[in-house]
Amino acid sequence: MPVEAARRAQAPAVGRRGGFTLIELLVVIALIAILAGLLLPSISRGKSRARAAECLNNLRQIGIASRMYADDNDELLPQSSHEHASWVGTLQAYLGGTSVFRCPVDSNRQRLYSYAINDYLTTAPSGSTNQNFSRITAVPAPASTLYMAECQDDYEGSDHFHFADEADGGYTPPAFIAQVAAGRHGVGANYLFVDTHVEFMSWSAVKPKLQEPGGRLVRPGGNP
Repeated sequence: MPVEAARRAQAPAVGRRGGFTLIELLVVIALIAILAGLLLPSISRGKSRARAAECLNNLRQIGIASRMYADDNDELLPQSSHEHASWVGTLQAYLGGTSVFRCPVDSNRQRLYSYAINDYLTTAPSGSTNQNFSRITAVPAPASTLYMAECQDDYEGSDHFHFADEADGGYTPPAFIAQVAAGRHGVGANYLFVDTHVEFMSWSAVKPKLQEPGGRLVRPGGNP
């Protein structure tokens, strides 16, 4: 009996194995770290694209509401608070609130809205001697003219941009990018046009349009 017991003790166990060795654990941890390093940038880019898409959809809804407002008001675009009620207030009735007024990437929590309108499209743009482009029917190229864009993080206290007033720098590239968050979503930002379509445009695409002879991106009547 003792001999049989000794033989069983020496026999290898069937179906049993030892735990992971330290080397094996380190290899597994290294592989997990590599996979995480590969996946995290993709996840981050996916989140950034989703937020940019949400912002673009916000502007799309604002554009549709603006068109509805114009239909009810003899083609007048929603205006600034200088001469009329601000678009921020007038569009609430068409949107059912202000939930679409903020870009999810906007870090400035002191303001209620992340967007502002092109002051060339107001009834009395400060410092401008151009004709009145406040009605859609007065804008020569609605699909080419910017109506609304994203505000820079430190641009506060105004529901419109100051492009028309040369004393404020006009809309030269430095003056434009000081007001518009032209790189909020990576290389570009979202823009709402007078015809209500929305585009994501890179800063490298916007910059030359600002001073292109005859260009209508900001100035409806065309750059001088």
